[in-house]
Amino acid sequence: MLALKELVYVAAAQEAGGENAILVDWTGQASAPVLAWNREPPRISWLSQLELAERLAPDTPLLGGSPAERAEVVGLCHVIAGYEGIGWHRRTQLTGLVISRGEAPAYMQRMADRYDYSETSYASCEERLVEILGWLGDYLAERRANNCNYLVGDSVTAADLYLASFMGMLDPLPENLNPMPEQMRRAYSYRSEALAAALDPLLLSHRDLVVQRHITTPLDF
Repeated sequence: MLALKELVYVAAAQEAGGENAILVDWTGQASAPVLAWNREPPRISWLSQLELAERLAPDTPLLGGSPAERAEVVGLCHVIAGYEGIGWHRRTQLTGLVISRGEAPAYMQRMADRYDYSETSYASCEERLVEILGWLGDYLAERRANNCNYLVGDSVTAADLYLASFMGMLDPLPENLNPMPEQMRRAYSYRSEALAAALDPLLLSHRDLVVQRHITTPLDF
């Protein structure tokens, strides 16, 4: 998002599942990403980060042009990146696979506690994932039938960037485009039969189009 808007930034490390004491002291929480600008309060939610980026670089809009497009973009982003979205349920699923085997290391248990993991949420996460992916596949199919390459409007929006990014939790990009630890790649590559069936090829082709046109690779975190 920042690169596409040509906003210069400095990245800092966050330890996934770690205590991240400095980050907690600064922002009141331990998750990433966090976006900071001058002396303004740090942005810890995807929407507040996006709104700041829009203000700093309005000539490359990612929220759509009209109020209707903005509402559609924000709604799609929430389904992908928000509470009980694709990322939320996939994280619950991958965490639960390890916890159910009684093999969860300390950092994973901290993540489970941080994100309200429970046996109930684990039991329902795959069904919710399948439901969301099915809906998004149908949504994309309708857009393609109308000769539209993007989720909203005629140009790339935050919804396209988020969908392309979160598909990496279900089908990682090749190593040359997205280097990552092999253990993480194995986890992100796990798919049950139901999840594999729900992963519409349109979702992956859309991911590839957005990456090719709008995301600089190889990804570097």
